Amino acid sequence: MVVKAGKRSKAGNKLVQRNATTGVLSQNAMDILAEGIMYHQSGNLVNARSLYKKILKADPEHADALHLLGVISYQTGNNQRAVEYIESAITKNPSASFYHNNLGNALMNLSELDKAIQCFKEALRLKPDNVEACNNLGNAFRKMGNREKALEHYTKAIDIKPDYIGAINNLANLLKEQGKIEEAITHYRMAIKLKPDLAEAYYNLGTALEEAERFDESVEQYSKAISMNPQLADAYNNLGNVLKKKKMTEAAARKYQKAVLLRRDFAEAYNNLGDVYRMLGRLDEAVEQCQKAIRIKSSDERFYLNFGNTLLDQGKYQEAMEQYEKAINMKPDFAEAHYSRGMVLLTQGRLSEGWKEYEWRLRSKEISRDIGYKQGKTPEWDGSPLDGKTILIVSEQGAGDHIQFARYIPMVKERGGRVVFESRYNLIRLFEGYEGIDILLEESPNIESDTNPDVRIQLLSLPLLFGTRLDTIFADVPYLKVDTETSGKWKSRIDSNLFKVGLVWSGNSYHKNDHNRSCKLSDFAPLTDIPGSTFYSLQKGGKRENKEELPNGMHIVDIGKDLHDFYDTAAAIENLDLVISVDTAVVHLAGALGKPVWTLLPFVPDWRWMLDRNDTPWYPTMRLFRQTILRDWTSVIKQVSHELEKEVLLKGAPNE
Repeated sequence: MVVKAGKRSKAGNKLVQRNATTGVLSQNAMDILAEGIMYHQSGNLVNARSLYKKILKADPEHADALHLLGVISYQTGNNQRAVEYIESAITKNPSASFYHNNLGNALMNLSELDKAIQCFKEALRLKPDNVEACNNLGNAFRKMGNREKALEHYTKAIDIKPDYIGAINNLANLLKEQGKIEEAITHYRMAIKLKPDLAEAYYNLGTALEEAERFDESVEQYSKAISMNPQLADAYNNLGNVLKKKKMTEAAARKYQKAVLLRRDFAEAYNNLGDVYRMLGRLDEAVEQCQKAIRIKSSDERFYLNFGNTLLDQGKYQEAMEQYEKAINMKPDFAEAHYSRGMVLLTQGRLSEGWKEYEWRLRSKEISRDIGYKQGKTPEWDGSPLDGKTILIVSEQGAGDHIQFARYIPMVKERGGRVVFESRYNLIRLFEGYEGIDILLEESPNIESDTNPDVRIQLLSLPLLFGTRLDTIFADVPYLKVDTETSGKWKSRIDSNLFKVGLVWSGNSYHKNDHNRSCKLSDFAPLTDIPGSTFYSLQKGGKRENKEELPNGMHIVDIGKDLHDFYDTAAAIENLDLVISVDTAVVHLAGALGKPVWTLLPFVPDWRWMLDRNDTPWYPTMRLFRQTILRDWTSVIKQVSHELEKEVLLKGAPNE
């Protein structure tokens, strides 16, 4: 808001304080007004208000005093009183452009946008170069959702005053909202160049760089903002968000802690702190922070989602569902809450309900990014007969998902179409010649334009389309095969009379739940003491441990370093007696090959393994070994060790 007086008029220079007896003029009004403005601009609103009221006591129609009292009311949050004061000022002096501008600001805060827009327009009519009114008019249009008009007025404000940082920042914010991130970054940098000591400018640049997933640069800008204004709680919170995305969870927690220390009612930071505690396995503390966030701001559906996720990590499925449903009741199209609810339904074996909710993954920006979903222009297939049309089956998520749900491809082919399947590069050889695939292509951003399909379908949407229930899961294994020549090449590497076991202890470190699902190779040490058995590492990527890190006496043959793709891994598995692995793509591969495979599951398993069972309808040759205590692999390995001893004895493998 503008804090200044209007032009002096011939009749308005003096404060008229009438003595009841004499009516003598006592003091110059402009001197008192100037003193009031000085206090006002220094932030001493109490003294400023006192002086403005002193003027009005003598001259109730003093327009500047009325206007400036309105400005103070606006600054202290009393917008309705601000409107009353400034409207009174305008009746006395309707030609003051900045009166209309400030009235518009107060009306904006009262959400009376139409009236505010008229005020800003009048301010500009009276003074066409009123840059603040022009900028504020842009703000009003932006708040109304009219981005085109907002853009027009921000641009006009910058034309009037090229170094006007307010309009430059607002324009950058608008460009960011429109997804024009690089343009927004350019304007934020322009603002910084004009005012290098403005912490908020660095903060804004940090938000844009974060949106562009340029995380290292974003960290740099948030850090600069904090160095200039160590009290900027929002910068600590956002810096925590970026560090969390960079998997620097401990560092992220410290930033969130600083944010809530600076602002005790910072609900979003409490929510974020709860989420990072959840990731660190500090679940009781996570619950506490989530509850704080909800107590402070019970109207934010995101907080219930996060609370639900924390309860889910504690294995409290029903309580988690209650939180997801609260979030959905508050925001019926809340994609992330529907998706999370769907995951719980699938985990509970309620597949018909779960598949429907699972489809919400495609409507969430964050989940879509995580699973690799690409929005397409081709119509979605509804399951009807294809009658010779070309259908594109679009890849998503991890290699294990490809392997598990490829079983639906022959069912698609039965609908009479030409099937194009998009696959990961390291799965191409595995799916070559697979039943139902007419064209196999490596995944590409331009897959639709390259194939020109009539319809498309996401790979993991096929279970819903085919009405999959527990009793209708297609599990005729093996449905993947390896040629004898390639399998034979690995036989010489795995040739032994002992019981041959392949081990995998770590999944993709970028997987959101990898900190729970993966263990260490050294956790498998008790298995290698079993006489008559020999062990081979199938580990490719993930956390590959060096021999120097292994416990004394633990021996394992590392063939993982020579596996070029999943076809090589499949060929190696064909020569093994058993695969023992945490929940990675390798267990899907072994299951699809029809080979014995033991899958080690965390306390809260992935939805596909459901609950309270040691088998799975997806793979008949698979056994499940579950944690009963969070992150306790010791008891799981103890059970596996006991069962492995029995398997070795049954096979009668000789002892070395």
